[in-house]
Amino acid sequence: MNITNMLVQYLKNPLGIETKNPLLSYTLESEDQNQFQTAYCILVSSTKELLHKNIGDLWNSGKVSHENNYAIAYGGALLSSRQELFWKVKVWDKNDLESEWSDIASWEMGLLEQNDWKAHWIGQGDTADCNKSAAPQVARDFQVSDVKNVVKARAYVSGLGLFQASMNGVQLDDTFFNPGESDYSKTVYYVTYDITQQLKSDTNAFGILIGNGQYVNFRVNPTMMLDETTEAPEHRYQKNDSKYVRQGLYGEKKVIAQIEVIYEDGSVEIVAATDDAWQLTDSPITFNNWYGGEDYDARAELRGWNEPLADRTGWQQAVIMEQPLGSLKAREFIPVRIIEKLSAASVTRLENGNLLVDMGINVAGFPEIMLPGMTEADRGTVIEMYPAEILNDEKTSVDQSSCTQSWSQKYHCSIKNSYTVKGDGDERWHPSFCYQGFRYVEVSGFMWDATVDQFYCCILRVANEKTGMFETSNPVLNQIDEITNRAIESNMFFSFTDCPQIEKIGWLETTHLMFRSMSAGYDIRSWIPKIVQDMIDAQTNETDNVNGDTEELGYMPAIAPEYFRIDGLNRDPNWGGACILTPWEYYQIYGDCSILQKAYQTMNKYIMYLETQTQNGLLAGYAQMGDWGQLHENTPVTLVENCAYYYLLSTMAKIAALTGHFGDVMNFAAKAEKVKEQFHLHAECYQPESRIYGNGSQASYGCVLFSGIILEENNEIAVNRLVEAVQIRDYHLSSGEVGLKQVFASLGKYGKNDIVYKMVMNDTQPSYKFFVDNHLTTLPEYWNYEELWMGMVRSRNHAMMGHVKEWLTSNVLGIRMAEPGYRKIIIEPTLTQTVEKVKGCVLSQYGLISAEYCRNGEEIGLEVKIPVGVAADIGLPIVGSGELTTNCSEYRIQRRGQTYWIQSVGSGNYTFTLK
Repeated sequence: MNITNMLVQYLKNPLGIETKNPLLSYTLESEDQNQFQTAYCILVSSTKELLHKNIGDLWNSGKVSHENNYAIAYGGALLSSRQELFWKVKVWDKNDLESEWSDIASWEMGLLEQNDWKAHWIGQGDTADCNKSAAPQVARDFQVSDVKNVVKARAYVSGLGLFQASMNGVQLDDTFFNPGESDYSKTVYYVTYDITQQLKSDTNAFGILIGNGQYVNFRVNPTMMLDETTEAPEHRYQKNDSKYVRQGLYGEKKVIAQIEVIYEDGSVEIVAATDDAWQLTDSPITFNNWYGGEDYDARAELRGWNEPLADRTGWQQAVIMEQPLGSLKAREFIPVRIIEKLSAASVTRLENGNLLVDMGINVAGFPEIMLPGMTEADRGTVIEMYPAEILNDEKTSVDQSSCTQSWSQKYHCSIKNSYTVKGDGDERWHPSFCYQGFRYVEVSGFMWDATVDQFYCCILRVANEKTGMFETSNPVLNQIDEITNRAIESNMFFSFTDCPQIEKIGWLETTHLMFRSMSAGYDIRSWIPKIVQDMIDAQTNETDNVNGDTEELGYMPAIAPEYFRIDGLNRDPNWGGACILTPWEYYQIYGDCSILQKAYQTMNKYIMYLETQTQNGLLAGYAQMGDWGQLHENTPVTLVENCAYYYLLSTMAKIAALTGHFGDVMNFAAKAEKVKEQFHLHAECYQPESRIYGNGSQASYGCVLFSGIILEENNEIAVNRLVEAVQIRDYHLSSGEVGLKQVFASLGKYGKNDIVYKMVMNDTQPSYKFFVDNHLTTLPEYWNYEELWMGMVRSRNHAMMGHVKEWLTSNVLGIRMAEPGYRKIIIEPTLTQTVEKVKGCVLSQYGLISAEYCRNGEEIGLEVKIPVGVAADIGLPIVGSGELTTNCSEYRIQRRGQTYWIQSVGSGNYTFTLK
């Protein structure tokens, strides 16, 4: 067997690892059918030379009998800061045949102790009187006298809110919004850079731009209204509807950097560290706000400011500042990058003289402008760019109301990027410290002839690899998948945000409700643990209470990091319960139990907190969101919140067993049974005479079926009534984001995929097909997106209703998990009479699982690829005489109704034909 794709903490050869027993993973490939690993041996060494000699001086696992090729915790010598490690692995197959050793992979530890940091946090000062909307830049020259004996060099950098680092005049990488958002009162991430190749003899220079991000925004808050009656003057948009802000989440901008070289003898020298000897000045960024945009005056550029021996006359000395409350931790997740750059679809001159730039699709990112041949005559020209998702009714201007959580005529706020021309040849610019959600850009001040090649759309997100694929013979289904993917990608930042314009914050419910939709398309193995850490940090503890948090111990907010605590929208078990259900979904999809261990105490504290919110064993009046986003429906909140409560308790019983907390198993199970008992005695939840759940809505039945709270004898009737609830609405959707996931999952589980198809493909609103027919390129926030919500226009780029992605993958394509981690799978395309062709793939810990189905009259063909270590049961409808031909050598056949089940199919590439 061949060994590929070796990962540490699900990253490739990472630098700056924080975890002291990191997880090692790899993928196996074999041309043989029905192969699987029976054992592995991992060697970890301090040098490549030792590894070439098969010496694992740090860890030799020996031959370990185990089928897992993933999440193998390093079990060797205690690791220290800066330590570089090299590793390789070999495996034994089903016949106990030994493979060749893999190629060598590596990882490097970060600064593991706080006292490893000799640098100070620096900036303009904690009480500086300055333009806090601007982005300063700091720089320092440093000497390296013996470059020839330097083995490697590292820069460890963090900045609050954001930073952009450069060395010797060159930006260190192509990432954005470093170091990544977090609950700064608990955790502040830093980034490790390999600067070995940039190092020069004698004098070097290090430069850092410092942006605001979320951390600084409240210090420069352009309030939407001065009070309930007084309107604010014209200003840049800033979300600011928080009733409480935790101490340490916000502060003054600052940066820390430590630059080290390691010599051949292993000695470490800190050649530069931020202190008050660093110099600081204004940058060309005169305004930057995470929500309101960015202004850049190219005339203020200081050429060579971050190069060695630059003239920094007139610069100020940096000020040593108070360190943030949170501890510095190495970043172990993938950063944000420009994923794609598209030229504008069209550029039109409006009657008011402005340009209307149409990018063709709604995205998350920023516009980029190209200005060829600028001269002194152009110098000082200010070009303003107003991004928006929609146009006004007359199509004469952009309408930013879906981006600003406001009525523009009342709040006078806008989102704007501006560029002041330098007048020095070809000029090109995009923002550095903000992004927006937009399709259109209205441009003022552009006096020259304009072409599409002068305006670009830079699409940004956390660069999680796109691993899934879905395509059918039905172009509408393909477009539904496409706009859902785009909505997911548009919100894939340091949290799974709700939208890329109005809020840009991590509402937690989607992290579990949309988990399988996300994992169907993307490798999120390093991203989700970061989000779970945000939840762990966000939970209210004793220190938070001392610092003024009025919520009880164990409280889990609806948003994490909790940059905003929005009154009336901060308590709900489907939101707070993400601290349990998101790690659980991670385990289900990836089979990695370590995340359950890490979050267990947080989960347990949250359950204890929820118990304090109950009456007679049920949550009563606690949840504030319920089935958020439902349309023309009013599913009882009591039903929704207690279905969630039951599901959390029953899931905790399983997690306790998996993590070895055996004393908790019966406790959680008993509490779940009490909730079920009381649930069926509550009039809003169940009517025993008619056996109706809730108010008989789609979500009422979806929630009870999905959660398992339903009485077993009511199962069949509940499924039938769910179908009836859909049919009563003429196959229209009525559920919100909680119910929708559970309605689709329940209908799919009980073989009612034809019903889901009719809902998805309904010609009239609300449906996904309606979105496609009306030329939407992302999913909107609500089904009735053209109507006002509480008087406001809402986002056109939300992922919260994207559960159709999970259904397309699990039921139309038919690839779904039968055991955690996809160790056992089912491949069963379910709409074989409706969709003639479907193909796609899903990433598992074992590799890509793919299927391609085709129906041609009375003949059905299915091609599948099953990775090493996976076993599949394959279901195909019986057609014709039912004659099966295949190149699969080992399988069992069982007929159930009108389906052939081809069982126990091991790894390999197979073709199955029925006719």
